[in-house]
Amino acid sequence: MKKVILLCTACALLTTACTTPGKRTAWGAAGGAAVGAAAGAIIANNTGHKSEHGAIAGALAGLAAGGALGNYYDKQAKELAAIAEVVKSANGIQVYLKNDILFATGSSELSAASMQTLTDLNRVLKKYPKNRIVVQGYTDSTGSDAINNKLSTQRAKAVYDFLLGSGLKTLSITYVGYGSSNPIASNATAEGRAQNRRVVLSITANEKDIK
Repeated sequence: MKKVILLCTACALLTTACTTPGKRTAWGAAGGAAVGAAAGAIIANNTGHKSEHGAIAGALAGLAAGGALGNYYDKQAKELAAIAEVVKSANGIQVYLKNDILFATGSSELSAASMQTLTDLNRVLKKYPKNRIVVQGYTDSTGSDAINNKLSTQRAKAVYDFLLGSGLKTLSITYVGYGSSNPIASNATAEGRAQNRRVVLSITANEKDIK
């Protein structure tokens, strides 16, 4: 009976985690609790202790870690969304910047307007020094792969250079150009091509780094 009660407590932890405000926070907490419970049970068995006690301890530890990471993403995403389009996923945050705002056609030189946007983004990013950022450049399908690959890389590097030059402190930041690959809209229309011309900041973090 005691074992059943303890295991039910573990389930209650998961239920509580799933009702945490904020979708990303909830899943982060629930996932942390589930993994922690399983790991705790295994460790307890291997060390001669009761597995149910290990599960409870592991769930509590996992709940704290998962919730911390989820909250870290939630808070940051809310601030970034006031400046640019932000999409949250199970793996982190994607910040979408349209190329027609950043660059003139065929150019990798940042416009004056884009510098203000990037300055505003950097002001937020500086608050989260545990980020790992990949600056990704994309084009539409107009032009050859050779031209598009080069241009997307140059544009990603321009954003990368600006962020670092403005004093960004983060665990890691890199850049990469993908050319016309991975379109998010149809290249058959002007509107679709405009959406495909973009720079994306892919932001992730590690639970251990933000504890």
